[in-house]
Amino acid sequence: MERTARVLAPLLIFHLVLLSLQIKDTSGTVLLKTWALRVQSPVLSVSDTVFGGIKQGWHDYVWLIAAREENRQLKETVNRLSFLNRSYEEAWHENKRLRSLIAMGESINEDADFRMIGARVSARTPDFLANILYVNRGSKHGVAVNAPVFSGGGIVGRVVHVTERYSQVQLITNPDASVGAMLEESRTPGVLTGTGDELLSMNYISNTLTVKTGEAVLSSGLDGIFPKGITIGTVVVSERGKDIFREIKVKPATDIVRLEEVSILLDSPI
Repeated sequence: MERTARVLAPLLIFHLVLLSLQIKDTSGTVLLKTWALRVQSPVLSVSDTVFGGIKQGWHDYVWLIAAREENRQLKETVNRLSFLNRSYEEAWHENKRLRSLIAMGESINEDADFRMIGARVSARTPDFLANILYVNRGSKHGVAVNAPVFSGGGIVGRVVHVTERYSQVQLITNPDASVGAMLEESRTPGVLTGTGDELLSMNYISNTLTVKTGEAVLSSGLDGIFPKGITIGTVVVSERGKDIFREIKVKPATDIVRLEEVSILLDSPI
């Protein structure tokens, strides 16, 4: 009996296989294919999920790498353009300052033959407002002690020490500095002195004189150093003093703290 079962079982299975190849389901698909597909479905589902995830992960990774590289290149481009823009802007501002210096030189006694030389600020003293600065022109370039120093805005100071290639400039804000000055409207002369602060003090103007804030202060030429008629600053404080003279404060026309280039009036004619 057992032997017979062993023989009949394969035959029965073979017979069922043959029948399944001929029997079709309601959709017209061979029944064996339907069974095979049902058996394979879980495997296919897992395989699709795994390989789909790997494919998507790889795609996202590659895209992320490409996006990072593109972002890096864009940042480099932005930095480069920003640097160029700052360079062009700085060149424009420098050109503007140099034009002001040229205009200042042309306005100084047009009938006289004076030589002026441009210089760059190379160093400052570390104290407040940098009341002393150093420029890259010296005796080799014709600079001498007491040579007036200007910016596009007006008077900056005077040279107090000279070496072959460099000069030390005493700014008008220095407590030891003084400039012969006059009020533009009344032409009343006085003396401007530095205070070590951002404002200058104008001395020897009578209490009887009306001095309004906003009035320009010019060089008088009476100090024998600075030519007459050069802008120094503007009156910002004008009060009646305790004695016979008014208390007058003047704001320099030049931004002393941010000077980068100056012009020096040489003592030798062309």
